[in-house]
Amino acid sequence: MSLQMRTLSDTRRKAASAATATNLSRRVALALLAADALGLVLFFNLAFWLRLDEVPWFTPGMLVPLGLLLLSMYVLDTYVLERQVSGLRPPARAILGVGVAGLLTGAAAYAGAFWGADPTFGRGIFPVAFALQALWSPLWRLYLGRWVHEQAEQIRWLVIGTGEQALGLREDFIRLRTQGEMLFLADRADANGAASELAPIGTLDDLERVAAEPWSGVVVALTDAAPEPLVHQLMNLRFSGVRVYGIADFYEQLWFKVPVLHTRRGWLVFGHGFDLLHNPLGLRIKRLSDVILALALLLVTLPVMAVAAVLIKFESRGPVIFRQPRTGLGGREFEILKFRSMTDDAERDGPQWAQRSDPRVTRLGRVIRLLRIDELPQLVNVLKGEMSFIGPRPERPVFNETLEKEIPLYNLRHLVRPGITGWAQVMYPYGASVEDAREKLQYDLYYIKNYSVLLDIGIVFKTLRVVVMGKGR
Repeated sequence: MSLQMRTLSDTRRKAASAATATNLSRRVALALLAADALGLVLFFNLAFWLRLDEVPWFTPGMLVPLGLLLLSMYVLDTYVLERQVSGLRPPARAILGVGVAGLLTGAAAYAGAFWGADPTFGRGIFPVAFALQALWSPLWRLYLGRWVHEQAEQIRWLVIGTGEQALGLREDFIRLRTQGEMLFLADRADANGAASELAPIGTLDDLERVAAEPWSGVVVALTDAAPEPLVHQLMNLRFSGVRVYGIADFYEQLWFKVPVLHTRRGWLVFGHGFDLLHNPLGLRIKRLSDVILALALLLVTLPVMAVAAVLIKFESRGPVIFRQPRTGLGGREFEILKFRSMTDDAERDGPQWAQRSDPRVTRLGRVIRLLRIDELPQLVNVLKGEMSFIGPRPERPVFNETLEKEIPLYNLRHLVRPGITGWAQVMYPYGASVEDAREKLQYDLYYIKNYSVLLDIGIVFKTLRVVVMGKGR
């Protein structure tokens, strides 16, 4: 009897339970968002009933506090339970998020003259609703946190291979603090080499036996192409309900990046994605959106830019606007514009990587960097067509030459316009080295490969969160 027939029902049952943890973070985030939204609506109705003896279920006025609540909770990073930010755990950040949303709702009510005109914003309605929400949100996160810990124990990945790709995969799994465990089957070619470091639970000969256990998925991390018998076994596994990933697809699904060191060029040629590169209409729409947003933001931020310019001029010698050559679309150079945040002689010893807590940064420079005010002159670069709002961060030509030699596929960043913000900036912390450039490239390639309007919208909200929480760069 074939592997498929012998394990079909058992594997499906086990895979179904293990698969509940495969997208655990995403499901938890959706559960928290739904609980916040439904909870606030319920508490508004309870407040209406206590105050006015009626239950409206939903009113147009509820959209304002509901939208502000979800935005505040997202910006304060309350939808990632395993993350602690600025010393605050998710329940504490949830209380803070509800408080911020309540204050913003009160401000919106005054600004929109809703007091007295809409009972939703009455003093006996929305404060009561937000007070109850401030109890509900942290309690729900405490409960869900315990459930997540229990579910994480079910996440088990089976990796086929113990060579260089498998070693890199294990390192990323540990470095990114991914939940669950990762076990390995040794390729015969690596059985006496790197396999010992990964402590494999068997070899490819044991795949049929090991595959009968529950797995969240099987990842193929072989240095060479998979032999035909292994392909047949993996096909049977996939048809029996087990998820099977190539290493590049696994990185995309789990960590939202493209592993440049483990990606064969054939995968880039024949894989899905990169639709934006041959979509003229999509490119025109993106460009039109850039122009409209740049003009609007210039008008809104002109007072801020004027104050920043005056303060920079008073604090230290040198020009207000910092100009520097960068590499843009198609590898063409352009001059990027920023408010100067470093001393005028910052590169007297030659070009240098920027650093975290860089001593060359002025006191005012630290503030405008933290608030991203130094980036505002780049709106002019956007209007000139040299940059986009969202895209890979433009690098200096002097560093590009080195990076293209040391990092595979680095020149692919130049397939699209560079951006003021981007997927790499919001997904990877501040860094300034060849290794950091490689990590950011992986996120940039994910963006280019999987571009969509929804992804751009997500990056905008993540950028807002990064600014508020003071992360990334």
